[in-house]
Amino acid sequence: TYSNGTCYTAGECSSKGGSSQGNCAAGFGVCCIFSVSATASSVSENCTYIVNPSYPSNYAPTSTPTTVSYTINKCSNDICRIRLDYDTFVLDGPVTTIVANIASSGQCSTDRLTMTTTDRTSVPATAPAASAATAPATYGQYPYICGTNTGYHSYLDLSCTATDSATLSFVIGGATNNQWKIKVTQYSCNDPGVASQQGCFQYHEGITGTIQSYNFAGGNQLVGQNYKNCIRQEEGYCCIQYNVISYDMGGGLADTVADCVTAGGIGGANRCSGAALCSMDFIIIPGAGQTPSGNPGSQETYERFCGLNLNALGFPNTNQPIISCECPFELSHITGIEALSGIAANSADPPVGFSLSYSQIAGGC
Repeated sequence: TYSNGTCYTAGECSSKGGSSQGNCAAGFGVCCIFSVSATASSVSENCTYIVNPSYPSNYAPTSTPTTVSYTINKCSNDICRIRLDYDTFVLDGPVTTIVANIASSGQCSTDRLTMTTTDRTSVPATAPAASAATAPATYGQYPYICGTNTGYHSYLDLSCTATDSATLSFVIGGATNNQWKIKVTQYSCNDPGVASQQGCFQYHEGITGTIQSYNFAGGNQLVGQNYKNCIRQEEGYCCIQYNVISYDMGGGLADTVADCVTAGGIGGANRCSGAALCSMDFIIIPGAGQTPSGNPGSQETYERFCGLNLNALGFPNTNQPIISCECPFELSHITGIEALSGIAANSADPPVGFSLSYSQIAGGC
């Protein structure tokens, strides 16, 4: 089933390669649905669905690994942003976070989706220890994702060049858990909100909402994450408050260092915050504090947070709301390039990432 279509005449729908499902415009038009499935397919119509081969059944390739790729062309010359809505997204999850997998935990080694555009072509690359010197691991210009991401979304930026395009590539290494249905929406450069969204891999609207790390539903954080969540500032609202629904970012430093999942914090420091201690798997909240004016008294403020609890001070071991009055409202997520940290000390409680609710705070800006 499909959720959205475009109202065209029956002739227009047929000539554009769509399929009609129901009437619109008082019966003078049809609801035209566009979808592609086969590898190497191209998208050129706004509001097109990309679905796995054999959809709605699971895709079981005849051989593995195999790559299924799609090209998204601009539906008009003035397109600058592409939104991907994952109506269904189920792939194999990442390498599990246990001590035996310490060198590769969190990697999307079986299945993964990578995203590129004409002028942003690098994708996340992990490097085995033997080749790290000659081919070091790198972040991509967009993160890769795997696992369960149904209901999530992503944004891609396009240049003003009319021929700029985006490519989605699914690398499939198994015969199960291969289902996707992705709604592709294109936005004009003339849209008043497009400029403010540039560089935001996720963009949230509304006074309240929820932000989750990718594969949070799958129960394991992913490596290679380096992106921003942005929240549109609503009129009359000057600050934003984040509350923990669930939070476990694991340790902030490499396993060889006492990490912040232990009672004493990282390296004996009584906190799990700050750039010096949260250097691998963490979130960044600019202007974070306990109150709109920061932390009370002379207590130092931090923007990086890791560990098992989210707290403006980095301690005690309890979750407390974090408030930021720094605009634009942003929350970044960064994880290790090759593996997640803090595994040995926390193998019984693997880092799942985060699920945070947010609520904007009204006031005179």
